[in-house]
Amino acid sequence: MSALLVALSLVLPQPYWIGQLDLARAWSTAKGDGVVVGVIDTGVDPTAPGLGDAVLPGRQFPDLGAGTADVDGHGTQMAQLIVSVAPKVKILPAKLDGGAGEANDAIRWVVDHGAKVVNLSAGSGSPGLTAFDDGIDYARQHDAVVVAAAGNSETDPGVVSPADRPGVLAVSAVDGAGEFRGDISVQGPAVALAAPGVDMLGRSGTSEAAAVVSGVTVLVRSRFPTETADDVINRLTSTATDRGAPGRDPRYGYGIVNPVGALSAPEAAHPIWWWLGGGVVAVLVGVWLWRWLRRRT
Repeated sequence: MSALLVALSLVLPQPYWIGQLDLARAWSTAKGDGVVVGVIDTGVDPTAPGLGDAVLPGRQFPDLGAGTADVDGHGTQMAQLIVSVAPKVKILPAKLDGGAGEANDAIRWVVDHGAKVVNLSAGSGSPGLTAFDDGIDYARQHDAVVVAAAGNSETDPGVVSPADRPGVLAVSAVDGAGEFRGDISVQGPAVALAAPGVDMLGRSGTSEAAAVVSGVTVLVRSRFPTETADDVINRLTSTATDRGAPGRDPRYGYGIVNPVGALSAPEAAHPIWWWLGGGVVAVLVGVWLWRWLRRRT
């Protein structure tokens, strides 16, 4: 049992999402080795139970001189949940103390520093905002998967930005029985996946559900390092456990995230031109070097 699960057992006798998602079986295939997830939140306390050496040096946005110290605890909890799903992941904290402009800067920074998954367990409170698009587009252009909390029903009118933006995995919350919880989670056509988000380390919400999906995304990126971000998103949505109305629906999206299914599905097949492209480049470089050497002699 990992150090985090030992710590969790002091609070939750049975961390239900571990069994609900059959993570012990998933860990026989992947644990998140070699993958960095950017956690854009309230900061992360690297000394929190279970995090061990998972937390990398982070940065504050804007830089107010406080570093990534987490006085709220929200970001630390997101990191703990991600590690509970992907025990070998590395956490790159970006403490957000500003608005959408700083969020875009934070996304670019974590991506530039190796994050292949970006967790946004926060929302603007409003749908349809384009203010986050620069950062989201940058992440997509650099092969990073962006996961975001869909929104909480107590405070949000529906799926809010950045979760409702194109290319983002918007996550709703279900309970330990896999039931959508309308008293906690919003719903809407932008929802892509559902995940456990009720009574998680003393909190409930789509923030927690998004952290779980980020952890599963880390497992997939560790298991299939050559797959693109789009391949990974397709793998997660196509293997999700369908709930609610058949197919995609506003509550569950494509279904509840399924780590074992995502890790066991066949590897994405790329068209022949994808493979040939690298060979063509190598040939062209070789020809250029040969001609350059001939001119030198």
